[in-house]
Amino acid sequence: MKNKLSPLIWLIFLLFLPFLSGCRVETAHAPEDELARTPTPAPTATFAPNTAVIFKRSGGIAGLDEAWTVFTDGRVETNSTIQPEFSAEQVSQLLSSLESTGFFELDDTYLPDDTCCDRYVYEVTAVQGSTFHTVTTLENTPDMPEALQQTLRLLQSTLFETGAE
Repeated sequence: MKNKLSPLIWLIFLLFLPFLSGCRVETAHAPEDELARTPTPAPTATFAPNTAVIFKRSGGIAGLDEAWTVFTDGRVETNSTIQPEFSAEQVSQLLSSLESTGFFELDDTYLPDDTCCDRYVYEVTAVQGSTFHTVTTLENTPDMPEALQQTLRLLQSTLFETGAE
């Protein structure tokens, strides 16, 4: 009996094959031309009131992670052993110097292709009123703009020469 069923099953299969080949499963997809990206707002920086400059230095052979926040009244908050002291007038002069070096026209980052080895990463943020500008760079970056070199020299001499190491 088994032999008689096999040809019958094949016959039924062959008769229904044209109907089965037309079957397909539809999947619901949104039309690609109707897709719209939802804009993600850029994060906004929040600073303590009267923040003037934030200077961060990290990395190097010692693996430093230091930060100085200079306020418009001359107060400085830091996690470093270098504790500079300023007057409000000195902070105002510092911001003017940053502006005259061209700091506010610099790009956001200046990083080399090769980020090796044991160099400091610098992050400088200057705040003027309700606007701010942050620049990140790596020590000895080739083709570092002169304005950024001047900014780093200015901040290091201002912070490190007035502070006790």
